[in-house]
Amino acid sequence: MYNKNRTSWNDGAAAYSALCHNEKTMSRIIENPANAFHRTTWGMISKYVPNLRWKNICVPSSGDDHAAFAFAMLGATVTSCDISENQLANAEEVAKKYGLDSNIQFICADTMKLDGIADNAFDFVYTSNGVHVWIDDLPGMYHNIHRILKPGGMYILYEIHPFQRPFDDNAKIAKPYDVTGPFESEAEVTFGWRIMDIMNAMMDSGLIVKHIEEMFAEKDYDWPFFISLEDKLKGADATPEEVDRMYDWHNNPMAALPNWISMVAAKILT
Repeated sequence: MYNKNRTSWNDGAAAYSALCHNEKTMSRIIENPANAFHRTTWGMISKYVPNLRWKNICVPSSGDDHAAFAFAMLGATVTSCDISENQLANAEEVAKKYGLDSNIQFICADTMKLDGIADNAFDFVYTSNGVHVWIDDLPGMYHNIHRILKPGGMYILYEIHPFQRPFDDNAKIAKPYDVTGPFESEAEVTFGWRIMDIMNAMMDSGLIVKHIEEMFAEKDYDWPFFISLEDKLKGADATPEEVDRMYDWHNNPMAALPNWISMVAAKILT
């Protein structure tokens, strides 16, 4: 599974970078690092990790690295981990372009193992949207997040809400909520974890859950929540009027469900 997904992300890294690191997207983050986050998640970061300057932060499964760029801009020392060497290389080029490379270390590492990442090293660990779908060992992931956090360190996740997972793109039930996978296609293997799967793995690791928020997507005319990454990479787009209809639950039943979830957890002081 690891090798299949790694190959898939390496093969698609150039197209993904073109989508996520374009001038318009990066300008929003450079103008205001908070734009790299959902406003509710940013509020949670601001409350539980109020001063990011000089903090040591790890971003496992860093993906587009928007969070890593934002944390670096705010004065943190960042370790960006991902299984895709090509994604990391592209993100490193973007970091160099904007003068952020001295604050970010890019390491090829599996989030379920975090090999080579030191114990008790980080003040804050952050995982962004779309991480858990690639994880087949949730206990392993959270054991290692707990391991690399300093005592008293914080963990925050931002993730697609598990309530979205049973549905297809036409708001029709595609699977029962409790069927979690694996789901294998020609290119990749994914999972559809439930809230209890994520929370139990987190709590069993020793992390103490402090706060949970369930959020709706903020309206985005450039990349609406309801257009998938796969379709966006194929050039899918929508007019402003079509986007407005997407976010109105009277027209789109999926808009009646929470789109995102954020959680805060802490490693207890010992």
